[in-house]
Amino acid sequence: MSWFVEGIHPEIRQSIRRDQVLFEGKTDFQQVEIFANDLLGRVLVLDDAVQITEHDEQIYSESISHIPLLSHPNPKAVLIIGAGDGTVLREVLKHKTVQQVTMVELDGALIKVCRDHFATLLDGAYDDPRLNLVIGDGAGFLASCEDQYDAIIIDSTDPDDNSTSLFTNNFYQNCKDRLTKDGVMVAQAGCPSYQPSILKHMRGRMLSLFGFGGFYHAAIPTYVGGLHAFAWGSDGIDLAAVAEQNAVGLRATDFCTRYYSERIHKAAFYLEPDA
Repeated sequence: MSWFVEGIHPEIRQSIRRDQVLFEGKTDFQQVEIFANDLLGRVLVLDDAVQITEHDEQIYSESISHIPLLSHPNPKAVLIIGAGDGTVLREVLKHKTVQQVTMVELDGALIKVCRDHFATLLDGAYDDPRLNLVIGDGAGFLASCEDQYDAIIIDSTDPDDNSTSLFTNNFYQNCKDRLTKDGVMVAQAGCPSYQPSILKHMRGRMLSLFGFGGFYHAAIPTYVGGLHAFAWGSDGIDLAAVAEQNAVGLRATDFCTRYYSERIHKAAFYLEPDA
């Protein structure tokens, strides 16, 4: 037994007990660790930052997936950038309207590790025939892509050497160009309390491109700071208005969720993070 210490913010640390180390290794892009904790279950750590735990991964994966997709009247084509652990893909594939999911992940080795160690969580997502899996750089893919998508979901790490290209003006413009008329873009935006610079960046660069845009949030216990923000933008759908008045277009779920509900959907927009 040992303790994992996460120091994602220089002023604050949190510790999680390693009850059993399941995997340790380095891919071409990042350090990967998976360990078990008696309370949290299996924990995925990339470059010393917690990504998911079995205990609460559904809060993040269901929030970043179902809020945009259920706000859209008929999402058929979805692009996911990042999300190599597969939990966001699992949630997107629950939507019967979705005919194809293109997922672009930089680190193919990470996908293999997660398929091996989180198979019970993924529910066969990587074997779904609707999936077009691309191993490569998300920004480069968008720059050369000609397809149109009803939703683009950016599940990146916080800005670092592997992901800075996903936080540029060109990247956001390419996302906008690849959306259908009512298309929606959603991107993780960090912790409002401890990472306000990410939200300011999103508001100043990403959201300024769209006719409608803003943030919604979810409380994720194992993320340092607890409250997590998601930035969204669309030229055709005001997600905040749809959440406030369900009759405007919020579709009902026809699948099982562990966290998401219509009440959660509406509540996600009540606390507007400062940026």
